[in-house]
Amino acid sequence: MRHTFPPGTIVPSRGIVVVFGGGDPTGTFGGAIVQTASSGRLNLSRDGNICTLRDADGNELDVFDIGLYDNRAGQAYTRNPDITGDFEKHSEIPETGGSFFSPGTKLDGSNFEF
Repeated sequence: MRHTFPPGTIVPSRGIVVVFGGGDPTGTFGGAIVQTASSGRLNLSRDGNICTLRDADGNELDVFDIGLYDNRAGQAYTRNPDITGDFEKHSEIPETGGSFFSPGTKLDGSNFEF
């Protein structure tokens, strides 16, 4: 399972991208660039599943290894604090109000403002 950004995809400096594993996402998602997995499916649900973000030259930019976490969470993992913090279960962060995800927005559901 993988996602390759379509040719011409440009993420502005400090921009937000949300990649869904499938379906037909609808909504504003905080103004993020929204894409659906090019492979038709993304799912981090088993030990050994690792999400690696690479640039066009193949340089590793970031890694998320689900094996380091409770990989049966049934919810998003997110950085706390937003962008820079460690990964945590979304619903266990007080600012989320117990929600399982907030795609494209801050933990509290508000838009990022850069």
